Amino acid sequence: MKPVYFNNVASFTLAATLAATLALGGCTSLPKQDDPGPAPARELNADSGEAGLLFNKARTALSQGKFDSAVLQYENLEATYPFGDHAAQARLDVGYAYYQQGELDNALATLDRYLKLYPQSEQSDYAYYLKGLVNYARGKSLFESLVPRKLHQLDQAWLRTAIADFSTLERKFPQSKFVEDARARSLQLKDQMAKHELSTAQYYFDRSAMVAAINRINTMLDQYPDSSLNAQGLALLARAHRALGNKKSADEATAMLRAKHPSFTKI
Repeated sequence: MKPVYFNNVASFTLAATLAATLALGGCTSLPKQDDPGPAPARELNADSGEAGLLFNKARTALSQGKFDSAVLQYENLEATYPFGDHAAQARLDVGYAYYQQGELDNALATLDRYLKLYPQSEQSDYAYYLKGLVNYARGKSLFESLVPRKLHQLDQAWLRTAIADFSTLERKFPQSKFVEDARARSLQLKDQMAKHELSTAQYYFDRSAMVAAINRINTMLDQYPDSSLNAQGLALLARAHRALGNKKSADEATAMLRAKHPSFTKI
């Protein structure tokens, strides 16, 4: 990723101010496609008395987007009735409320606690799915609200963790309604992570650091063999080897490129 330069002190100050505003502003609204909604409500005991009343009040606040109020009411419910079905649902809803507020550390801690307390829950698929979305969100750039999102420039560690969460969901709950979206997100993330490797390799290539470029391309090809960017990677690999005078390796990369991607001509 190329460094960003500011033309003058004023523009730097403006950027710093905006960054601070984002950092201190708390939650920002999530893109619609990143909002799964709260976990489907389980069938709870209709004659549950005070616990049911507390739960319904908290759920109403949640549905109205009053997340602070919902969290407080759910926590009151958990403290008063910690062992009932309502408390289990409340813990899952609190994880969603934290996610909506952008309190991602709290969201992860809540979801991890839920999965530890209820490992056999029929709603664990939602918990893993929401964990994936939380880690996906943790990879966002601070300046995301100011510039178009470029996933390949984000923190790769959180994206890998998101993929792991989605993979766990798919492995443990193959029939879950969340699997299809989780699988699509995983493929998108892997493609963008491949783009990260390719961008880094191109950076090294442009600076005549051919060995470093070759290493990054090989990493990309090994870790993301199905990426749509592999044709570009093989082409760059051939050019890097050719620049080093490695004719045999350059020819092998070119042959692989032509065999796997016969329509690609930019060698």
